[in-house]
Amino acid sequence: MITFTHDTTRFTVKPENAQAYRKLAAKPPKIKCKVDAKNDSMKRGYPEFYAGMTTDDYVSQYASLNSRLLLKGEGFTFADRAAPMLDAAQPEVLEELDVDYVPPAWTPSPKKQTVASLKASIAQALEMLQVGDVDMAQCVLTEALK
Repeated sequence: MITFTHDTTRFTVKPENAQAYRKLAAKPPKIKCKVDAKNDSMKRGYPEFYAGMTTDDYVSQYASLNSRLLLKGEGFTFADRAAPMLDAAQPEVLEELDVDYVPPAWTPSPKKQTVASLKASIAQALEMLQVGDVDMAQCVLTEALK
C-alpha cells in the first residue's frame, strides 16, 4: 500500500492505482452551481427615501430588508432628529458663520537650526543695521532664534 497526502487529505491506495488517485486529487473541484450576480445572497437592499422620513424609519426599513443577512444592529435610535433632505438649493447650516472671522496667517513649520542658517541670519541682521533699519534687524534675529 502507498500512502500520500494531498492538501489536508491522506490517501492509502494500492501501488497500481496511486497515479490515478494523484491525478484526480490534483484536479480543481467542480463548481456545482453558478452564483447569479442579480440574486447574490450577500447583496443588500436599500429602502426608498421619501420626504418627511426620519432616520429611525429609514434604519428600521433597511434592517427589515436585509434581515436575511443577520446583520448585528447597534441599537441606536435616531428619533430625535430628522433625516437631511440633501437639497442643494437649501443647504443645511449647522452653525452660523462668523462674518468677522479672519483665518490665521499660514506659518511654515519650524526647521531645525543649523550653524550655517544662523550665520546667514546674523549677516542679514548686520546688513539691516548698516542700512539703519533696526526694527527689521531685530525681527530677523528673533525669527532666527526661535
